[in-house]
Amino acid sequence: MKCRGIVYDVGLQFSPGFYSVDTFNEDQVRYDFSIISNVLGVNTIRIEGENISRLVAASKIAREYGLRVFFNPWLMGADENETVDYMGRAAKAAEELREEGVNLVFVAGCEYSLFSDGIFEGKTVNDRICSMIAMAKENVNNGNSVQMQERMTKLNGVLSNICKKVRSNFNGQVTYSSGIWEQVNWDLFDIVGVDLYRDTQADEQYLNQLKSYQAYNKPVYVMEVGCCAYKGAAVRGGGGFSILQGTTPDGKGIYENGIVPERSEKEQADYIHEQIKLISSSGIEGMFVYVFSFPCAPYRKNGFDNDMTSYSIVKTLPQSPARSRLLIPWTPKEAFYTIAMDYRSME
Repeated sequence: MKCRGIVYDVGLQFSPGFYSVDTFNEDQVRYDFSIISNVLGVNTIRIEGENISRLVAASKIAREYGLRVFFNPWLMGADENETVDYMGRAAKAAEELREEGVNLVFVAGCEYSLFSDGIFEGKTVNDRICSMIAMAKENVNNGNSVQMQERMTKLNGVLSNICKKVRSNFNGQVTYSSGIWEQVNWDLFDIVGVDLYRDTQADEQYLNQLKSYQAYNKPVYVMEVGCCAYKGAAVRGGGGFSILQGTTPDGKGIYENGIVPERSEKEQADYIHEQIKLISSSGIEGMFVYVFSFPCAPYRKNGFDNDMTSYSIVKTLPQSPARSRLLIPWTPKEAFYTIAMDYRSME
């Protein structure tokens, strides 16, 4: 497997006005990338975020460590016109990086149908997920996929306009990070990319799903795969986060069926190990484990442990007056060491 990758977040608005990475610190990024390259054995990093200047700064640091970059600008909650304009500006920045010698692929969106306005009904991600699920159930019950086909036709129209704008400003390879429900026109892209989380599928089922993307005769990358760190998370795959349904006014977690899950870093590590082994046997170009760190979901030994329902392979430690901000703000989970062992064995 040529690409041993990981996703690195430099700040996204999953909820309006709330960034997953509040403060961008280039020194911290440089330290993280040194660990990612020298300890984890990663050779390709997918850098995702909204702020283009952050993406540019992180990409330049990645070059210092010999990392290939999948440059992933991401404006959540935007409509088509806003997104096309934004992607055009990001593509100009990416082309400047490419001309400076950064080994860079442009990621022209991620699961657009859920994270942007205009494909599925709803103003929030959760609303659009509910709309998509309801439509999928209707298709199963009535054998009628017309509505879904209409949505996918509209999606490909948006992706076509994004690609035109991107390619007018960027001369390198372009890909897209698709959800498995999205029927993407891959003729638009140089590389096929899919967020392929595994839940209850057997090995053969998962590999057959992956093989369907190889039929396009283009390089294929699993753009996201990962697991949360609690018992039972593996069979939930990409939906593992949804067991956490909110917080109480006094800061306690509200969980599905009122049951607080049991933290298990071993479950996350075992899942990732199996996925690296399985994906590397498939003959595709590479994969990205989601995600290195997720500062907005800190670990707490006592009280609300937001980290166990995130996908990060390091746990962010809550800052306090007792902790100097000069200290490294995270500590590895079991999955960190698993990835290092597996990726290093492929070098």
